[in-house]
Amino acid sequence: MNMKNIILPLALGMTATAFAGESYSAKSAKEVIPPAPECSLQWFLGASAGYLTDADEEMYHLQFGVEKICPNKCSHALFLEVGFTELDDSVDFGPQVTSNLPDVPFGEYELETQIVPITLNYKYECSLTQNLNWYIGAGAGIALVDMDIDSVETSDSESFDDEVFYAQAFAGLTYNFCESFEAFGGVRYIYMDDADLTGLSEIDDKGDIDGDVLVELGLRYNF
Repeated sequence: MNMKNIILPLALGMTATAFAGESYSAKSAKEVIPPAPECSLQWFLGASAGYLTDADEEMYHLQFGVEKICPNKCSHALFLEVGFTELDDSVDFGPQVTSNLPDVPFGEYELETQIVPITLNYKYECSLTQNLNWYIGAGAGIALVDMDIDSVETSDSESFDDEVFYAQAFAGLTYNFCESFEAFGGVRYIYMDDADLTGLSEIDDKGDIDGDVLVELGLRYNF
């Protein structure tokens, strides 16, 4: 048998096998793209203390809400918030005032007004650095207003209350100490309808924080 007739088919067979193996290896080595990281919901509790710049009084808040967090994206949060502040003032009742408040005689009175806003809020937060974020948001709800008018000279007193529309816009920074704890600081602008307490604007105006600015610091626990 001619040697060429044996070697040529053998060489062609080996070449075909090599190409077939290379093609299979290339397919098996194809890179597998992992699925994109999923978003998660994170519940949180928060508390803050602040200072009302116009009213010159402290104000406190408690928060409870949920935040949607997606890797490498900004987060969105919804939370319920309850606040508290107390305003102290004084007024001298004269004939014009007592004609509308017949149970209160002439004299000097101390005004003590408690305001409890209850709001539903939205917060949008994005990263600045690994631990530092910025946020903006807004909320709306109602404010429970209660005013006590106490006589300086006698034991005479009157109490008035009302519920009014309340809204706020806020912005600030958060710092993440770890996955569970973060601190935040920022400012709020407050809008509040006039409360109809005594029917006298000279007194009722002393019992609201409309147009005030709150500077605050707080902590949140994420779980």
